Amino acid sequence: DANDPENVFESSSDSKEHFGRAYAFWTPHPWFALSAQYLYERIQSDGADQPQDLKTQRFPLGAKFFHPSGFGAGVTGTWIDQYGTLNDGTVVASRFWVVDAALTYRLPNRYGFIAVGAANLADKHFNFLDTDFRNPTLQPGRMAFARVSLALP
Repeated sequence: DANDPENVFESSSDSKEHFGRAYAFWTPHPWFALSAQYLYERIQSDGADQPQDLKTQRFPLGAKFFHPSGFGAGVTGTWIDQYGTLNDGTVVASRFWVVDAALTYRLPNRYGFIAVGAANLADKHFNFLDTDFRNPTLQPGRMAFARVSLALP
């Protein structure tokens, strides 16, 4: 019996995962950095806890500014295109932009960074299935953050 805790059994599923990434980074000036990326993810599975077939493409485009005083700013716009079918037959399809932005300050002697910013700056609501629910990559609503990173000698 599958519900009997005394007779636990393992079930197996056949799944395939494909990941790909291409990127270009360019610093046209010591104060500026530009980035463009393409990320591809496809999951095919017959397991109950995985999508039957899900394809996700992401196109992050970013620009960052670094002033010699230590202050900086960055913005990244990401186009997401996701399409697939869940094991129960539900179709998942969405295309949308998400914009993230942050202001930063580099501590003297490169001892770390202080950053404040927002993810999903426009508070975009979307239908997106994240394949790693323990480490979500997108915020379903606007989220403000502050971060301190220290590098002590």
